[in-house]
Amino acid sequence: MKFIIIGLGNFGSHLGMRLIEEGHEVMGVDNSSAHIEMYKDKLTHTICADSSDELVLRRIPLDESDYIIVSIGEDLGASVTTVALLKKLCQTKIIARAISPIHHTILETMEVNQIIEPEAEYADEFSKKFGLKGAVKSLALDNKFEIAEIELPQKLIGKTIQNSQLRNKWGLNVVTVVRKTISKNIFGKTVRGRNVLGVLTPETILEEGDILVLFGLYSDLRNFSEHMETSF
Repeated sequence: MKFIIIGLGNFGSHLGMRLIEEGHEVMGVDNSSAHIEMYKDKLTHTICADSSDELVLRRIPLDESDYIIVSIGEDLGASVTTVALLKKLCQTKIIARAISPIHHTILETMEVNQIIEPEAEYADEFSKKFGLKGAVKSLALDNKFEIAEIELPQKLIGKTIQNSQLRNKWGLNVVTVVRKTISKNIFGKTVRGRNVLGVLTPETILEEGDILVLFGLYSDLRNFSEHMETSF
């Protein structure tokens, strides 16, 4: 797929490089020559330009991309102006980053295709690590259900999936298990990795260091983690 990312700050640049790693084409646009110099060899193409200038945007192949992501950070005015011009000039789907509740409301009014709030989303995820003891990361599916990666408590080491009673006792479904791996590269250096076990059977044995990928109500995940807290 083809993406145009407007704003190569911390979020936009990381997103662009991740999309490149996934095999997509990414054009980066930023009004900072320093940012352009930094990422010109890491993205498919870069343009140093002011996206709030209509004449500048008209020279960019907006309709040739699948998505345009407006990731401008602190300049609310530039973000809103850029989105307004994009709505005027092309039919490409627009994803815009909101940096405040007011910004979010304005973008909703402008009917962009998707609004993202990376800082708020990360803060929500990070705060839940304190509520879910042993949690590595979590993903809220709605205001009730979550998928969480939780370090295997000592009490469950050596048990099978069936004997762990995660479903019968705690109401949690085990999506899969992530098992830590240690290997040597060609230079003899220790490399630590993660191996996803895929679809599990009731006889799958849980090992020390495993990470459980669990699905269930947030309240059930929290009850489980609190009960197992002393054994993490």
